[in-house]
Amino acid sequence: MLEIELQIPDGVHKGDLIRCVEDVCVGNNLTCTLKGTLKKYPGSIHWHFKQDKQNGILEITWWETENRLWFKVADNRVSKWIDESIPKLKEEIEKCLIKI
Repeated sequence: MLEIELQIPDGVHKGDLIRCVEDVCVGNNLTCTLKGTLKKYPGSIHWHFKQDKQNGILEITWWETENRLWFKVADNRVSKWIDESIPKLKEEIEKCLIKI
C-alpha cells in the first residue's frame, strides 16, 4: 500500500478544498467513481478516481478533524497511470490550495 500526504495551508475552507481536489482530478481526465466517508476516519471525505477504463483506483481522503489530505493506492489497485499521475496531481492540488 502506498500513501502520500498533501500539504494543506492553514485556513482552507472545506468547500474550497473539495473543489480543488475534484477540479484538479477532472482536469486530469479522471472520473470520480465513489464519494463518501470512511468509518475509520469519521467525518472524512473519501474519493475513488479512475482513468478511462484502465485498471487501478486512486483513493483520496480528506479528514477535516486532523487537517489531513492524502492519496492512497491499495496493493490490489496499482496501475501505471496512477504512478505517472500522482506527482502532477499532488503539485496541482497543493498549488490550488495555496491560491485560495
